[in-house]
Amino acid sequence: MTTTFSFIPAFRTPRTAALASVLLLAACARTPPPEDKKPPLVSVTTARAADIPIELGAQGHVVPLEFVDVRPQLTGTIRTVDFHEGDDIRKGQLLFTLDDSDARAQLGKAQAQVALVAAQLADARRDHQRAQALVASKFVAASSVDTAASKVEALVAQAHAAAAEVSSARTALAHTRIHAPIAGKAGAVAVHPGSLAQVGAAAPLVTIAQFAPVGVEFDLPEKDLPALLAARAAGAVRVSIAAAAGKTPDGALSFVNNAIDQDSASIHLKAAFPNTDHTLWPGAFVRVVVHAGVSRGAVVLPPQAVQDGPGGRFVFIAAGDGKVSSRPVDLLRVQGGMAVIGGLDPGVPVVLEGGQNLRPGARVRIAADAAPPATVAMVRP
Repeated sequence: MTTTFSFIPAFRTPRTAALASVLLLAACARTPPPEDKKPPLVSVTTARAADIPIELGAQGHVVPLEFVDVRPQLTGTIRTVDFHEGDDIRKGQLLFTLDDSDARAQLGKAQAQVALVAAQLADARRDHQRAQALVASKFVAASSVDTAASKVEALVAQAHAAAAEVSSARTALAHTRIHAPIAGKAGAVAVHPGSLAQVGAAAPLVTIAQFAPVGVEFDLPEKDLPALLAARAAGAVRVSIAAAAGKTPDGALSFVNNAIDQDSASIHLKAAFPNTDHTLWPGAFVRVVVHAGVSRGAVVLPPQAVQDGPGGRFVFIAAGDGKVSSRPVDLLRVQGGMAVIGGLDPGVPVVLEGGQNLRPGARVRIAADAAPPATVAMVRP
């Protein structure tokens, strides 16, 4: 670098001379050469194809397949409660007994009415027969037969009505003994002996929830529906739950809703589980896994290789010339610690670590200890 000295005339002021000296020193200073910026160091993995099981996870909640509010069919005083809260109830088991004195009285009254009408009907039929005989002998007019026949028909109708009253009274008497309509587990009892059971009361006498089998409701994204329906048609769908006790009871898919929820872009489903050990409790939230067959030749990568951008998910491809390029991909699901990718061929080298600040076309240095190709558990065909 050539340094130029300026001649300072002697007639300049001291302030001007000081400024000239500063300029002279600045001109003599040497600017250090810029350092070479090295390309960023990245690790690379290779996308590979594998046959992996299709496992669709979702959050669900347990629901009873049958749930009954036990209510009285007539108003009466509770005489006995024949079970305990929380009991396992059998179908047809006696639960409550109501005071049946009024129902029995009504039944007796109806039976007496039946007997009375039966006696009147028998007398009317005899009168009808006598009238027919007298008409044949021409002792009475023919109209008397018609009158007797009409009386018989009226009493027959009364007999049917009386029989219906007896049936109604017997039904009311039967309603004084309340039996379980389903098998399940009893909830809290809202009444006690001496309480008044009223028709139309807000609270039921007790609730019964079925525990075995039991259902689990959950939602899956709309994009998983084709794979689910294909596996269901092939009979390859199985549903499991990671239970609190460490067991995984298997269930069957019992219901697929007939429409997709447009607000959440999801489909509502239900599965049934045997639940013989009562490990699944209605109302509990559980993690559901739907096993929907096997995905043949699926392309997998470690999840950290997939990045999010304004246009969606993408990966950086490491080219042979040391530059990277971006490629949009579809993240189908994350399963077993691996990301199942759509839109990428197997064997493509993908940036695994160090791609956060890269740009398409940027040069990179590949680490010597680059990550090995992604590995997943293979499934036998």
